[in-house]
Amino acid sequence: MSSSVALQFRDFLQSDLATIAQAMGDARVTQYYGLETAYSAPAAIAQEQLDWFNALAKNNDGWWQALLMGGKLAGAVGVYDYDDDGDSAELGFWLLPTYWGQGLMQRAILQWLPGAFARLQLHSVVAYVEPENHPSIKLLNTAGFQHEGLLRECTKRGTRYVSLQRFSLLVHELRS
Repeated sequence: MSSSVALQFRDFLQSDLATIAQAMGDARVTQYYGLETAYSAPAAIAQEQLDWFNALAKNNDGWWQALLMGGKLAGAVGVYDYDDDGDSAELGFWLLPTYWGQGLMQRAILQWLPGAFARLQLHSVVAYVEPENHPSIKLLNTAGFQHEGLLRECTKRGTRYVSLQRFSLLVHELRS
């Protein structure tokens, strides 16, 4: 798909469950997603994700939206874990593999973030990325995020401890 195809964003719908399940059932998508769930069935995980997206918006603790490419659900972008001390939230995103390598998520983040900053009155957005996740590190750097450092073995993924790179973007650093 061409970079000239317009990206659209909308709140998630119940009818998006099959595509969310497709994404959550694909180990390539969830490898670095940090998904914590008691479920193993992609359909159950998808419903849990959808319920979480809705709860975040309802409680003003975050906001996730569906990313549409040519009218088709291609992925998601969102902020969550709102911290009222720093007026900050954490960035998350996923993209179906069909759309990888096209610069789509970079375009999406650059287009979507100003609305998230405004909606939640954020001062900053942070992102945590495993050091091996080179595409996401490149994406964040290109989108203007600043690398703040390495948090060594600070979280668990299954039974192993992983380190996370921390990136941030301040409201006055948003690109027009």
